[in-house]
Amino acid sequence: MVKCCLRGGDTLNILNTYNEFNTNNFDLNVDHYGAEICAKNYSFGPTVRDNYVLHFIVDGKGKFTIDGITTQLKTGDMFILPKGKVAFYQADGEHPWTYLWVGFSGSKAENILSKTQLLDHYFCHSTLESKVLDQIVKLTQFRDQKLDDVTELQLTAELYKLLAFLMKEFPSKAMSDSSILIQNYIKQVKKIIHTQYGNPLKISEIAKKLNLNRSYLYKIFKEETDYSLKDYLIQIRMEKSADLLTRTTFHISEIANAVGFPDALAFSKAFKKHFGQSPSHYRKALKK
Repeated sequence: MVKCCLRGGDTLNILNTYNEFNTNNFDLNVDHYGAEICAKNYSFGPTVRDNYVLHFIVDGKGKFTIDGITTQLKTGDMFILPKGKVAFYQADGEHPWTYLWVGFSGSKAENILSKTQLLDHYFCHSTLESKVLDQIVKLTQFRDQKLDDVTELQLTAELYKLLAFLMKEFPSKAMSDSSILIQNYIKQVKKIIHTQYGNPLKISEIAKKLNLNRSYLYKIFKEETDYSLKDYLIQIRMEKSADLLTRTTFHISEIANAVGFPDALAFSKAFKKHFGQSPSHYRKALKK
């Protein structure tokens, strides 16, 4: 048994373990996970995997070889055996490593990993303070559980969290730069909508203000918020109009004008579609 200290001062006792799962999610699957206390000079490979296997070194050191490049790794570092690539790794002759690992597959696996540094060089220098390690440890809670529908969903959820921590702690440089730029565009769009929703605002005008192609702006906004630009604008207008109906005695036509609609009829139709009742009924219901 090997002991290691985790973030927050907790101690993890590690035994050699192996758990395999037969999950059937198309997007993302936990295939297997385990822990290995390696003997001196223990090696694995050269081997080619048909899934992705992430290793987190919790003690000791060793070497990892892929694409003809050998890298020395130690406690706190991570490496991954990527799908379809030849890899080899070997424990040190004096202080052999102990690692936890998780194997996963699915249609989303490569796309998610491409947004991390792991597919740049297939390893990352980290520490035992990493939330990635905490998340791998959490997977051990499923060791003795029967894999029913609920457990499978929980297991997959923990894998998504693990990959989310990887993206957050170790974003690829390309992903990091483009993501910052996109987030900046999203913030600007939201600011424009929140300050100008009372005007007859057009999506093409927003794109023009940001010097962006209308289709590109629509695409990134939808991907980042799950709203189309039109739906987001309507959502804000509906929230503001509901607030005015609640707090004021303004006439329906005045509220329509205040939130960017050309007339009371157009506003009432949009309001009823959104809330399931007309503005006047909404206001009356509040007074009951």
